[in-house]
Amino acid sequence: MEHNTAKKSMELKLSLKQDTRVEVKGQDSLLFSNQGNFFMIENLRPSTHTALKLLENNKYTKTELGSIAFEQEGYNGLNHFNLHLGRLEKAGYVAYTLMEDNSVFCSYEQMTGTAVFCIDQISRRFRLSKFAFIRREGSSFLLESALGQARILIYDQRILGLTSLLSTFTTTGALSREQHISASTLEAFITLLHTGDFLEFEPVVNKPSQEELWSFHDLLFHTRTRYGRHNYNLGATYRFINRILPKKASRGEADALAEVYLSVPGPEEMHLSHSLDHCIEQRHSTRAFNGLDLRLLSILLYRCLRIKGSRPYPVANAAGDTAEIETLSAPYPSGGSMYELIFYITIYECEGLEPGFYQYNAFEHKLCLLHRKNRDTDTMMWYARACTGSEKLPPAVITFAADFERMFWKYENMAYAAILKNVGVIFQTLYLVATDLGLGACAIGNGNIETLCRLTKKTVLQESSVGEFILGNQS
Repeated sequence: MEHNTAKKSMELKLSLKQDTRVEVKGQDSLLFSNQGNFFMIENLRPSTHTALKLLENNKYTKTELGSIAFEQEGYNGLNHFNLHLGRLEKAGYVAYTLMEDNSVFCSYEQMTGTAVFCIDQISRRFRLSKFAFIRREGSSFLLESALGQARILIYDQRILGLTSLLSTFTTTGALSREQHISASTLEAFITLLHTGDFLEFEPVVNKPSQEELWSFHDLLFHTRTRYGRHNYNLGATYRFINRILPKKASRGEADALAEVYLSVPGPEEMHLSHSLDHCIEQRHSTRAFNGLDLRLLSILLYRCLRIKGSRPYPVANAAGDTAEIETLSAPYPSGGSMYELIFYITIYECEGLEPGFYQYNAFEHKLCLLHRKNRDTDTMMWYARACTGSEKLPPAVITFAADFERMFWKYENMAYAAILKNVGVIFQTLYLVATDLGLGACAIGNGNIETLCRLTKKTVLQESSVGEFILGNQS
């Protein structure tokens, strides 16, 4: 980013992040809490204790709070205040509020680290980054960016109107002629956008950049499901304890048209295997098939996807609330032992099985026929053929569907990422066992979620396809 040397002044009110509470603990400690997270600062000097407590008032600048600490205890008080304010900001509890007279325009929150505001005049034209987005949070609008590490809560419609003008390259001067907002507030808001990486600048030289390679959705998914660029809760937070009962794993559909109990492989079949090294080296994707053998399908499902057992597991969240969830075990690993994936098999050509749509009951090792061959089963097969570039329809497609409630009840902001990791693990497990059995196999990169929802009679928010895998006898 280019800046010239002309400077502009900006004063922002320092406050606590929205919904943050502060409690006095003893004579020299403060406890900050927000959405189940807690941060304690102990052994505070009296001046720092006073200044930090004033963050609740939302009417002092950083300079003013530092002056309060300085007046009480001189430079020792000021340095002590700056140290602990920095700790509080890095922990994600501090916001910078843009105000003018009695109007509150927005609040800027640095999600990681501390805010270092870009106060140089912007010399190039700018517009809103393609990675920026606005959503509702509570009763306010929230501006975020998949590229940046900050968020801006918008309280005044004039800020929304100003943001709407940033779809094309513009300048601060041009914006000042369009908005009923003071020049100082306009410049302060543009500074916040600049600091938080909400802007992109007109290129001096039109050449490719790393940002062009990323789509908005890919970058948002990447940055929000890993640590480092945000301070949202992440991981097994059990946030729905005492609100929603934890869901047990599905034991199959009750209204099946028919049930096919599959044979359980004997000890000889289970142990007559090639070496792991052989299966890894010989594994490859197959796109030409000659039907499917039901016996081999049964062995593959048993060795890869059966549920071996379940047990209760006690859990607790940060607030100390407790519950008990069901964990499972299977031949493949699953994040948190949740085993949220349900397996459906669309059969086109398998001797001994009627063409149609089946659910695999992994607890009882059986197939439950949910639909005979129809338009939707044909659509499932069409997508499988199209996504692999094959000329003919495959004999069978295994569709992995995620029981979202089971995973989302436990994990926060990373549940879907964990589901996709589980899909990858099962892809490799199926590939290796299929190779060992001499079956052709091919993982598919995509599928149609709406078609599966029609077949399962579940909404896309309840249960949806997250992976597909083709099987058949090698031709």
